[in-house]
Amino acid sequence: MNIDRFSKRMVELMPALIRGFARHEHNSLSRGEITLPQLWALEHLARQSPNCPMHALAELLHISRPAATGLINRLISQQLVRREADARDRRIVLVAITAKGRRALTNIWDQKQRMIVDIFGQISPSDRAHYLAILERVTAIASQAPRAKRRRQP
Repeated sequence: MNIDRFSKRMVELMPALIRGFARHEHNSLSRGEITLPQLWALEHLARQSPNCPMHALAELLHISRPAATGLINRLISQQLVRREADARDRRIVLVAITAKGRRALTNIWDQKQRMIVDIFGQISPSDRAHYLAILERVTAIASQAPRAKRRRQP
């Protein structure tokens, strides 16, 4: 299959795949209470010890500092994160996940794992291994900095 047909089919399948996955979940993400960028922020904050500078979170999410502030404000309003000033430099804003945020994140992760077991349990172990190998390779490529855009050759 050529890359153009492949890309068209991927664009068609990805929304259906995501909707199908979401049908198996009933959590704050699938109910629309938190967004994907908010989930990514919670996941990052859960790995930090004990908190993260707001500017670092903005850089990680590839968003502006004002956008990060808005994202964090919405998580604060749900009591999923807290904000404080750095003790040594009060100009630095630190954010940390709360116990409620950790519980919400654990709930999302647990449901995602159960959904994966339900769906991929219907696929052979060898197909699962092949799928995982391809997904890991695609993830590694997608995680790299994008190359300069190339002009398509006719």
